[in-house]
Amino acid sequence: MTGENSGDQLMLLARNVGERVRGTSVNRVEALISLPSSSAVSEIISRRGLDRIFLLKYPLDTDLDALISELSANEQVEYAHPNYRIKPTSVIPDDPVFEQQWGLRNLGIGVDNNASTIDADIKAVQAWEITTGSPDIIVAVSDSGVDITHPDLAPNIYTNAGEIPDNRIDDDRNGYVDDVHGFNLAEQNGDTSDILGHGTQMAGIIAARMNNSVGISGVCQSKILPVKFFKRTGPFPDEIDATVVDGARSLIYAIAAGASIINASWRTLLPVGEVSEDHAQALKDAVTATLDAGILLVCIAGNEGFNNDYSNVYPGAYRLPNQIVVAASDYNDGLWHPALDPFTIKTGFGVETVALSAPGVSVFTTFARGECISCSSSEDPEAWYGRIDGTSAAAAFVSGVAALVKTKYPEDYVTIIKQRILEGVSRRDILSPFLITGGRLNALGALTSQPGVLPPAVTGVTYKGKKLFFEGSGFQSGAVAVVGSSTYAANPKGDRLLAKVPKSAFPVGTPVHVKLRNPDGGTSQSFTITR
Repeated sequence: MTGENSGDQLMLLARNVGERVRGTSVNRVEALISLPSSSAVSEIISRRGLDRIFLLKYPLDTDLDALISELSANEQVEYAHPNYRIKPTSVIPDDPVFEQQWGLRNLGIGVDNNASTIDADIKAVQAWEITTGSPDIIVAVSDSGVDITHPDLAPNIYTNAGEIPDNRIDDDRNGYVDDVHGFNLAEQNGDTSDILGHGTQMAGIIAARMNNSVGISGVCQSKILPVKFFKRTGPFPDEIDATVVDGARSLIYAIAAGASIINASWRTLLPVGEVSEDHAQALKDAVTATLDAGILLVCIAGNEGFNNDYSNVYPGAYRLPNQIVVAASDYNDGLWHPALDPFTIKTGFGVETVALSAPGVSVFTTFARGECISCSSSEDPEAWYGRIDGTSAAAAFVSGVAALVKTKYPEDYVTIIKQRILEGVSRRDILSPFLITGGRLNALGALTSQPGVLPPAVTGVTYKGKKLFFEGSGFQSGAVAVVGSSTYAANPKGDRLLAKVPKSAFPVGTPVHVKLRNPDGGTSQSFTITR
């Protein structure tokens, strides 16, 4: 097997891996995920087969092509493919404050000695008159870690009240030990410190503390959940690594921790345009689980200038209803390009695949402190900030706006939140040939847009013998019954919809909230059933 795979690792999803592996030269078998069956996400994990994914590690001289063919031919193996590497997108640091955050408010006075266009920004100031975000909304930063003690980030870092720090006990029994301020999936501990600097940069754009007389302001004032999945592989700052398995685990943890939005400012190193979706199936299973959980997954279009309509940049290339793929635009509302070469596009784009653009050039944000490759080792607080370029920054802006929308419309399903963001863009002729919406992110527009989605008109709900019936009108094919926090397929049964729901979903004597949700996100009023 050639290409940018993990060298000695092969990942496969198997129904009965034990018998099959004994006949091969496997060095180690490791489950993708091993959470208690009682965990909050166990139903989603089981539904998507994530509990049947195993990471198989073979000697370096193994012929992976032959091994994949052998495993794929076995009827007990659902799929097999390499465990490709993942990388955060590149960033270009510069230097230090709200006046310099043109993406939030562009006064047209120039950026980095370049001319800029007034109001080529996300209209954050106007949006903040409606809401600045809620601490009840959790934005997971799936990345290299976060500097959680940075003075401009510390007040907005998520804290798990059910976990006692550093006691090596899973106090809240969610399957993750000491996940007080997020979790380190690479090393399976609570150390979420930033080993690259990238995650801290994203966190600053999303939710740096506002009105604290320190540094900058983030788009929203919601909570940042650090989800670290990169690990050090050597003594030097640039020696870090992550694979598809690590990325998938980070998404599953974000689900378990209760995130509403996941910022995924990274892409796989699957050779763009050369790898089929079959060779990216395991990551797709995890991404699909985020859809099941109703989480918005914000992805990058990439920094290589690829047309995503023809080049698969994962995880954004899965095109699931809960994903938004973001391009980077500049302070004149043009796509990101070299300063002196407007004809070379650096951001990924795609009129069928990339939804919108957001500020991604000379973006001012927080820098981690320490010895990592993009960290500041200075004692001067002004050096704890700098400028970056790229679609990573653009995605972080969208994640921040998504948190504002979720704050204003807390009952909205993920597809409605996405629709509000896309319908609220500032459309620009210069962007229309490259993006689905032809527009740039607009926070005010997202908060004030009114998607034309009608909820199903449910007039009655009954539950008997593991059968949940809905009566009414406005039902769509693919509707689901929402019972508590779980969902079940609802299929036509005469003029009603029927969902098969186990009795365990309705504990005796306990009121349970039930509603019906159509595929477009339209959701009925809530009904209460007590068995």
